Amino acid sequence: MDNRDMKSEIALNLEMITALLDPREVSAVLKVPVKAVHKLVREGKLPCVQVTARQRRFTHEQVQDYIRSQSTEVRVDKRSPTPVSSAPKKGGAKSSGVTRAELRKELRSWR
Repeated sequence: MDNRDMKSEIALNLEMITALLDPREVSAVLKVPVKAVHKLVREGKLPCVQVTARQRRFTHEQVQDYIRSQSTEVRVDKRSPTPVSSAPKKGGAKSSGVTRAELRKELRSWR
């Protein structure tokens, strides 16, 4: 391997290394908190490159695969909407059918 080949291989490796995303960048792409990114890794839903015991990095392909795995087809229901029924008015029909005036009158008659 001559010097030129070695330099091009080093440049390719550096390009791949700089292509790694940190958890903060992945959270910006997914629009979720950084803690959510770490949780996805712990649950095995989002693969990562474990650099050290405390540092994780992600390739663009790993993030894209996660996005594809979570994508679903949107289905629009064409059914007619159901009418909304409002709550009954306050102080609606009396359950006993007796008014306050009738109750007062009866209480007075007890004296």
